[in-house]
Amino acid sequence: MKPLNFRQIELFTTLMEQKTVSAAAVELNISQPAASKLLRNLEIDTGLELFERAKGRLWPTAEARTLYEEVSYLYHSLNKIEDVVQAIRRRKNRELVIGVLPALSTGFISRAAALYLEKNENVFLNIVSLPSIDIMRGLTNKTIDIGVIGSQELSDEITCVSLMERPMVCIMPRDHPLTAQTIITPHHLTNVPFISFSMETLTARLVRDIFQQENATLDIAHVVNTAPLLLSLVSAGLGVSIVHPFYIPPDDANIIVRKFSPDMEFKFRVCYPTEKKSDNLTHRFLEIMQRLDYTQVRS
Repeated sequence: MKPLNFRQIELFTTLMEQKTVSAAAVELNISQPAASKLLRNLEIDTGLELFERAKGRLWPTAEARTLYEEVSYLYHSLNKIEDVVQAIRRRKNRELVIGVLPALSTGFISRAAALYLEKNENVFLNIVSLPSIDIMRGLTNKTIDIGVIGSQELSDEITCVSLMERPMVCIMPRDHPLTAQTIITPHHLTNVPFISFSMETLTARLVRDIFQQENATLDIAHVVNTAPLLLSLVSAGLGVSIVHPFYIPPDDANIIVRKFSPDMEFKFRVCYPTEKKSDNLTHRFLEIMQRLDYTQVRS
């Protein structure tokens, strides 16, 4: 008996799982004649009749089923080795784990990533979308290298810089009566259905406080926990809201944006573990985010 090679083991395992030579060939990205030849050589080399041919199909024999019980574990273990190799390669080329708020997980972070990879093509970016509190937890336990957050209590272990500091704006459906106004105040929104973020968020607290200061009534019709959901409700005509302008997609014609008065400044922060001050990969990404052209934001 000749020693089996990896290609034969790969074909045998795939054939047992896919049931037909044609399906196994597709899975392995080889021609059907090549797969049939590998199978013939496998049976010759092992001296075993592994499959019976009947009705245009291959039926595994008892010997094949016994062999599969032993070989499948080894084969899939070998595949896991490839995963380990890829992980080692990523660590060699450096992996940068970026935590970003769900509201910024589309246009903002994709533009930043594209610009970053133009000059850092050997870096493996691992981008995760999380709430601020989870991003801060990841920065603290070193599982996240750089994070984009809203407002959160900080510690000496984390260094942050401000990003995208802009006044909040009022958004409304395109056919809303308030589109006739150029500036929206809290009194304009009295008794108007309002879509709010969860009350524990900084945005919701800012809105609530400004309405109290202006002696205006906030009529909260719906509460959501993500910016995309809030935008979809406004776009569907279910109410108005007050948000950071960077949340607003530039191509949604169903959302009208108006200046809100008095000004409510809201800023994001880019944070990283303080010990990474000299980490070039982290600072290159920070520089990219600071250089992004924010003039595309709708206002």
